[in-house]
Amino acid sequence: MPGRRDLLARHAGRLVRYATGSGVATVCSAVAFFAVYALGAGTTAASLLGWLAGAVPNYLLNRAWVWRVGGRPDVRREVVPYVVVVLVTLALATGATALTEDLLEGAGAAGGVVTAGVNVAFLGVYALMALVRYALLHLVFRRLPGRTGQPTGPARPGPPPTQETR
Repeated sequence: MPGRRDLLARHAGRLVRYATGSGVATVCSAVAFFAVYALGAGTTAASLLGWLAGAVPNYLLNRAWVWRVGGRPDVRREVVPYVVVVLVTLALATGATALTEDLLEGAGAAGGVVTAGVNVAFLGVYALMALVRYALLHLVFRRLPGRTGQPTGPARPGPPPTQETR
């Protein structure tokens, strides 16, 4: 269908940048979550610190690189909606890791299996939320004043640019 291809073409570059930025944030989150949980913290503390370790670089990369927004952030129009989106993801990750830990420990799983299981649950929530987050963040960032980049995708039809002569 031409409509879907056009939509994908318009978002292709941004989706690649978003996926790359999300990958960076995921690595930051995963390392922090694993380290905190492996050091003996509970799933809630590990989820919170893992979330924070990924949320900050994710916000900065999404704002400046993915949606090319510059200038001072507008707290009401930009920061608050972003925080709501990531807090929902945090709540889901916290719930999923606690449930996974309870289920695995209740089944008598070894410590290493529990650790691996809660890490998979933590990252699984972020993987499932990736496209939902993209759509929501696109709504937040695309209409902000101060966008410095041009839209990604094919150029709009129109007359060719002219060269000025001196």
